[in-house]
Amino acid sequence: MSIRQSAAIATCKGVHTVMRALGRTARALPGMIALKIDPRIIAELSEGHKTIVITGTNGKTTTTHIVQQAVINTFGTAAYDPSSTNLEQGIATTLCLDSSVGGVRRSDWGVIECDEGASKDMLPATHPQVMVVTNLYRDQVDRYDSWTTARDYIIKAARSCPETTLVLNADCQVTASIADAVPNKVVWFGVECPVYDEGVADYDEHVACIDCGAELEFGHRSFAHLGAYRCPSCGRVHHDADIACTAIGNVSEKSCTLTLRINGEEHVVEANVRAGYDVYNAVAAVAGLLTTGMDADDVFAALAHFTHAAHRFEIFDLDGTPTRLLLMKNTAGCNQLINMLVSEGSAPENLVCLLGAEIMDGISTEWIQDVRWEKICGPDPQVIVGGPKHDDMEARLLRAGVRPENLRTQTNYAQLVRDIAAIGKPVTVIANCSTIEALRVELVKKYQPLDYWTE
Repeated sequence: MSIRQSAAIATCKGVHTVMRALGRTARALPGMIALKIDPRIIAELSEGHKTIVITGTNGKTTTTHIVQQAVINTFGTAAYDPSSTNLEQGIATTLCLDSSVGGVRRSDWGVIECDEGASKDMLPATHPQVMVVTNLYRDQVDRYDSWTTARDYIIKAARSCPETTLVLNADCQVTASIADAVPNKVVWFGVECPVYDEGVADYDEHVACIDCGAELEFGHRSFAHLGAYRCPSCGRVHHDADIACTAIGNVSEKSCTLTLRINGEEHVVEANVRAGYDVYNAVAAVAGLLTTGMDADDVFAALAHFTHAAHRFEIFDLDGTPTRLLLMKNTAGCNQLINMLVSEGSAPENLVCLLGAEIMDGISTEWIQDVRWEKICGPDPQVIVGGPKHDDMEARLLRAGVRPENLRTQTNYAQLVRDIAAIGKPVTVIANCSTIEALRVELVKKYQPLDYWTE
């Protein structure tokens, strides 16, 4: 241990304590300061410890929460970030808070949610036993100019750690192509059954092969570009999954049962997720945990009882108005939210759509144009728009069919909470990262005294 390392940890802890006392999330800034003091703090605190990294465009937060629940249940503790801050500074905070000032870690395991772009730096720093890649979609066009940009960062990361086992989504051609470029051992996961009875049919677009540009053929297709693909031109073909979901049953508002085929043997397990895109997250978590060597019964227990992250189907009761928070991040992910809402049988009668353009969101808002808002935004719903980019959101929803007289704007989050409470009927909020966080801060003040950053 060096004086620099000790100073970095102590400063991180001190800044974190002060910020929490002020009601701040305290995940990025403490780690940013620690890295200024000791740029190698992540590598130093990871050395000699077991780590599993989860990355990908969508689903990494839910996957991480399942994984950390299993690790805590099995080993008693884990270094993880409950607020899902997944860049270098947030990861530094997580590891510093898990350590004494002398650099001794409390937890044997680290469960690290990692931004795709940050993976190229985080893998050589943490040397994880396992890295799970959930999927790779077009996302944050200001950061990733194509849907292979993030893949190439992950390839660079994996090459730096050839001892790390990769757990890859067999149904995503972009994710699967990582295996072609790295020496790492690969475990494949996938979904081999329909995830919705009916939905937004966001897979009606042509999907081009990333190798030759020819249109892919599909034996079965889940949504977006995920499924059992085959290129008739160059021969790129879907990998058989080592761990796959083969059936979904007993679907309720918050849970379902999954039939999982694990290396040829079937298991029917309870899952604390709705059917839909979260099934992929559940299977990814199971695959990652089993790859670490964890016992299957411990994995299944965590899948049935893990706690969801904030913003993911979180429900507040606002003086009798049930209010559900749904996080949107990109076109593919938002279309899956709409798939879920359509599968419920009727569109929301009261909808709040919030749009921002902070760094965490991606500066461009063009992605909302390709979301199938028309499926839930006919002439009848009452809609409130808000956030710094509310004009963009309003224009898109009007084009989707919302009547102007049924749409209003509210940019003050405290007032928005009061407006929602006054509705008296169920409300669905769809918002991106910065806006849903700002709304949740106001919700927590009155309706939920404990927050998810409490350690």
